[in-house]
Amino acid sequence: MFDEQGTPTFRNDRETDWFLGVAVTYDLEDEEELFNTCSELLGLLNKRPLKNAKIHKERANGIAQLIANLPIQIVVSSLNLSNSDLQRVITLYEELGSLLRKRHRHVRGRPIAQILHSHILDECIFKSITNYMDINQISSKFSIYIDDWSIPTNDMEIYLNGRSGSINNKMNSLYKRYGSDFRIDISPISLLKEDSLRKRFIDEITSSVSRSFLKSENERYSEVPINSILANEINQYEEITDKEIEFVNFFMNINLKNPPVNYVAG
Repeated sequence: MFDEQGTPTFRNDRETDWFLGVAVTYDLEDEEELFNTCSELLGLLNKRPLKNAKIHKERANGIAQLIANLPIQIVVSSLNLSNSDLQRVITLYEELGSLLRKRHRHVRGRPIAQILHSHILDECIFKSITNYMDINQISSKFSIYIDDWSIPTNDMEIYLNGRSGSINNKMNSLYKRYGSDFRIDISPISLLKEDSLRKRFIDEITSSVSRSFLKSENERYSEVPINSILANEINQYEEITDKEIEFVNFFMNINLKNPPVNYVAG
């Protein structure tokens, strides 16, 4: 499951300078026991879901300490929105994407928020699956659920079905190239639109993790969540700002020279 936190904008009035992607991976057979274990602290059975701003710091710390010891894998990726190079290349990328999408697909461009969301989503999905496969070394089927996000209608098929199919093919090609016997099967991505135990589970974990990325003067700021989660070596955190800048620059250079007919920016 995947969720994002923060407002992917370069405006100065944002609450935090970080845009986060948080992915949680676990075996489906463990789901019922996981939810039972977390039910009270995460409010999974409450009449209404717990809202991020109303979860006090101590509870957020407790959530992180609990989930760090559960049979789940957590991947956290972050982008530094205050990075001037990131702002520059993403703004150019937005402009280029708008031109190419209009020319080759006759659709409107995508705003920066949707661009950054798609990139951090790809990063988290790829890392989660590769980490799981590295640890377990068996052929596996993956179902991906992401918290509801405003996806352009013209991109819905690509965003959900095309993305999972692309990752599936690339990873299986890599395994085959290196002589691995195991394979993966990734289902089309599903949106968690309605309130559910899964939606609450990923929401509360992401809320806890996000406390470590608020501005230090914020009363909800705490370093405990990310430190607790990373105390379990199966979990990973990476700031991907430089990687994003490098990828976008490369992508723009390639597509300025030879944009594909069915071009989709991002």
